[in-house]
Amino acid sequence: MATKPKASADEKFTNMDFPLFPALDALDKKDYRYYDNLTTEQQKGFVPYMLVHWMSAVQTNAAVQQYYLQSTDYSANKYLFHETITKHPKLQWLMLCAVSPNVGKQYHKFIPNISRKVSLLQEPAKLKDTKEYFKKIYPKTDDDLIEAVSQEFVMQQKKKCHLAKLFPNLKQEDIEVLNDILTEEDIKKYEKDRGN
Repeated sequence: MATKPKASADEKFTNMDFPLFPALDALDKKDYRYYDNLTTEQQKGFVPYMLVHWMSAVQTNAAVQQYYLQSTDYSANKYLFHETITKHPKLQWLMLCAVSPNVGKQYHKFIPNISRKVSLLQEPAKLKDTKEYFKKIYPKTDDDLIEAVSQEFVMQQKKKCHLAKLFPNLKQEDIEVLNDILTEEDIKKYEKDRGN
């Protein structure tokens, strides 16, 4: 019995209700009207989370790669999933359009998260996995810089995991804020005051 060949990653993403690759082209062109021209079914299939991953990773020169990554974080990633904004998919589309420097069509590649448990702050990141992940995203980057960025990520993510355990009812965005304002000493003092 013949087995069915496995579908490539691009084929899997092509067979979706939402037209992913045409949408990425529209985002590269800053086509603010594209979302309005989608059918109702296509609008229902709009998944901003997936587009953030695709938008942030382009295969081109280092300057454009850096721009897309930083612009994705600044223009979309920070607020795209805020509970008020998630109720307005058109606004999310506009935020994603703001990412592009409008320098023409780019080749976007999907970079999966390090792991689901790491991204949900259920377990701390491992340095080896983190270095491999960043090497996939930035293949032309110096190994020493990959090492430094990976170490910083692991340290910050470990702190976020600890905060998630201390405050299990907080949303992930609130944990991000706490991570930015609390020092290790603040956390130790809090735990000491609680008797831990």
